[in-house]
Amino acid sequence: MSCEILIKTDNTNGVINYTHPNSVKDRAVYKKGYPVDIINSPKNFRGFREGIPFFCSLNVTDGNKSDVESLISSNFSGGSIIQEWKRNIDWAVVNSNLTIDGWRMRIFVTNPGFNNLCGITRTMVENFLARWNVTVYSDAQNEVVFDITIYDAITSSGFWNRNISSVVFNEIDYNQGTTNHRISADYSAIDIESDLVGDIVDSKNGTIISNENNIIIFDILRADVFDQFKMIVAKRLKTKIHRRQFKIPESAVDTIISTGTQILIDHYDEVGGYRDQIEYRMLDVTLAQIDNFLINNLNEDL
Repeated sequence: MSCEILIKTDNTNGVINYTHPNSVKDRAVYKKGYPVDIINSPKNFRGFREGIPFFCSLNVTDGNKSDVESLISSNFSGGSIIQEWKRNIDWAVVNSNLTIDGWRMRIFVTNPGFNNLCGITRTMVENFLARWNVTVYSDAQNEVVFDITIYDAITSSGFWNRNISSVVFNEIDYNQGTTNHRISADYSAIDIESDLVGDIVDSKNGTIISNENNIIIFDILRADVFDQFKMIVAKRLKTKIHRRQFKIPESAVDTIISTGTQILIDHYDEVGGYRDQIEYRMLDVTLAQIDNFLINNLNEDL
């Protein structure tokens, strides 16, 4: 069994490393050296543009797709050669005060890339964290340390996803052993239906005790508050950075083009008529060679 790693060599209309004028849309653009796909048993047919100058490939002569992916997992701590590049967010507890259910925590990126180019910064999160009544304590390269109490988070606009400055909150009870918080919220001063308030509490995995006369009383556990907080923070930060996390260096792509085997494949149009020949460049490698090739040449695309 063999497999083919299809690699982008050119981008759009002959422009190498084409950049979309919209920086967000440019994240989805395939750049030179991006692995596009891994195909078991190399194809004997091509699409109209699946050749030079748009694509080239590495032909792994003694391994299949899963073998190649295993190399990525072992050499780069998991993942796929064709996965998108997104920030991986992680958290660590610095210390805590269980009497008030207060926590000092550290947020950081586990794959910040070369020279920390895609690490986390204070400016990325400070205003957003403030919506959860969170105070930034300190920051350093690829980390932000902040203080949060569960009650402050429950009574924040971030938790409710709306302006709740006129809502009157009260903590009826906090059980340190079960980590449950019983909260009352008087929302009579804002224009909102009681059913919607109940739906919000339900969506946060809270348990409604009562919801009458514009006052809702509910229970919610610490873990459920943290889950909501972490999910929303990660969603905000885990945006697509590039179409691919890994790339083949441009110099290596040029080597494939210059030294790879030239293959000419007949191309037929959609009705089966002969159209022309596609020139393709494919470099044969063994698994042992591709292993060395990937270690030396496959880099996080930043």
